[in-house]
Amino acid sequence: MYYREFGIPARIGKAKTTEEIEGYVSKWNGKKNCYASVYVFDGNKDIDGKTNYDSAVINTIWFDFDDEKDVNKCLKDVRKFIRKYCNPNKITPRIYLTGGKGFQMNIDFHSPVDFSDAVKRRVLREYLLHLKKKYRLSTLDERCINNSVSCLRRIPNTQYISKLTGEPTGVWCTQFTVAQIMDNSIEELYAYAMEDNGARYEPMKSKRALRDMVDFACDVYDIKHTVSNSVAYLLDEIHKATGSTVHSYTPKGFIKPIRGCVMELIKHNIAKGRSNHDQNNVIAAELINAGWTDTDISFVFSSIYDEPAGNYGWYDDDPNKAGWQISAMRRKEMQRYSIQKVKEIGGGCSKYCPCEAS
Repeated sequence: MYYREFGIPARIGKAKTTEEIEGYVSKWNGKKNCYASVYVFDGNKDIDGKTNYDSAVINTIWFDFDDEKDVNKCLKDVRKFIRKYCNPNKITPRIYLTGGKGFQMNIDFHSPVDFSDAVKRRVLREYLLHLKKKYRLSTLDERCINNSVSCLRRIPNTQYISKLTGEPTGVWCTQFTVAQIMDNSIEELYAYAMEDNGARYEPMKSKRALRDMVDFACDVYDIKHTVSNSVAYLLDEIHKATGSTVHSYTPKGFIKPIRGCVMELIKHNIAKGRSNHDQNNVIAAELINAGWTDTDISFVFSSIYDEPAGNYGWYDDDPNKAGWQISAMRRKEMQRYSIQKVKEIGGGCSKYCPCEAS
């Protein structure tokens, strides 16, 4: 089960659903500053009941712009980053005035980035430091960058509580459109944030942002890459280069590592952008028996089809939910298919597939 942490700002709870987050907000809003973790975490990987932050699902990159003396500097940095990075790459960020002395920004990925637990912190931290330096973002908070996967962010549409008086200041954590940020002064933005307007805009997920981060990770680990390489291929190369395995265990039983010919089938289907029902059954059963999570399986199938999930059941538009086909296979405890079956649907490495004995 996946969850977010809730804080005031001390971390006081774990919320598995939006309704649970709203329950915490209802209790604490107006009394304490309300925060939630930027990322969701995998409860199956908790250590002695404590959050394993390396289990974070990286589906967004979060920026915290902060300046205690002049919040207008933060606004200038946000605008600069929009002009120089977001607009040229056709990326639409989510932007929030925190209610204090800064802004929060999210750039949302088309699908979660399947970095192994061993490399998430380093890649995320170094990527943000790279962007800070490249675009000269002086107010991008390095303390938050160093916290990496464990960061908490202010919850939108909650009141800002003064650190001096412990009372609400009258300003709410408020989401703004890119146009509002570019066209309004800092005074106008604060005036708007004095009202609980409930503004909330849906994330605009970006393939380009996802690819940029994966390309950067390749540079970190000296992996050659070209525009013709798929994201799935590059992530596999990163796993090999770092000696890491994304799916190394499961609390529910013995893991059978993915066979090479099925991995080749996955790569082939991602490259051509389609997969038939029999091939989907083989892929899904292989990944389930290899201990992959619903999020990771969803990532594979959404990478193959690259379109809204519909009702086919192999993945969901919410990357944290399993498609109904996957849930049904888990309930039935489906075993992976034989290599003979893989060959019958056009897979297999060769006539005498070396995966036969694996």
